[in-house]
Amino acid sequence: MAHIFQVETDDGISWYVEQSGTGPHILLVPSGEGDCSVYAKAASHLSSHFTVTTFDLPCFSRTIAPHSAVAAETLTPYKIADQIVSLMDKLSISTASVFGSSSGGNIGFAMLQKYDQRVEKLLVHEVPLHVLGDLKSWVDQPTSEDPKTVATCQHIFAHAMNEDLAAWEGLGAEYHKRLHTNYVTWYRNYSPVVEKLLWDKEELKKKKERIFWSVGGLMPLSWFWENVVLATETGVKLEVLNSKHFPQVSIPGELAEYIKKCHL
Repeated sequence: MAHIFQVETDDGISWYVEQSGTGPHILLVPSGEGDCSVYAKAASHLSSHFTVTTFDLPCFSRTIAPHSAVAAETLTPYKIADQIVSLMDKLSISTASVFGSSSGGNIGFAMLQKYDQRVEKLLVHEVPLHVLGDLKSWVDQPTSEDPKTVATCQHIFAHAMNEDLAAWEGLGAEYHKRLHTNYVTWYRNYSPVVEKLLWDKEELKKKKERIFWSVGGLMPLSWFWENVVLATETGVKLEVLNSKHFPQVSIPGELAEYIKKCHL
């Protein structure tokens, strides 16, 4: 069973943290929904091999942070990396492997770039290289549009991003209630930052032995084709998982086995 606690870092963020297991450290970074509950089953599969740490991102769900922590004009993947490394310091985690799907993967890449010595291995799944679809237009829309946009997000996450609706709904009523607010934080503050990540192909080539990249075999090919191209160009290991965008939700056991394989 996970140990659940709050940790306050020097930047004024009070983090909601779940930690379980023993062994080398691995961080499971949430994606756009910002809530670590999606990792509960995957963490239980991993805890026999790793000390698993996951958390809600700043201003999402149960992690309380000042608005300055996520101010859209200053937020970047590198700033989020700073925040997570500050949490690692508080938890006395000197180094860890990092897994993140979607924008969680962007954050992982920022950690590898800025804090190379703190990241043992980086595992990412379907990383957006640019802002997808209508998200850019959502950033500055009037707040009166939020209910309609939240409903759109609910549909996209449930159906376009997941192939197992029962597993997504099975995360529970409280989880989905938290997402009502999280979606707004995501598309207004977090979604634009993916384009602030610098993709240095030469750096990726140098670190390719520590990077493991996956895509979902059940996702439309066009959505994350750029992932395939970039991984191939830089020689990064690429795996196809039997899922859509959130393998931690629909195939947590298979995801855990893949993560273990990457550490052999």
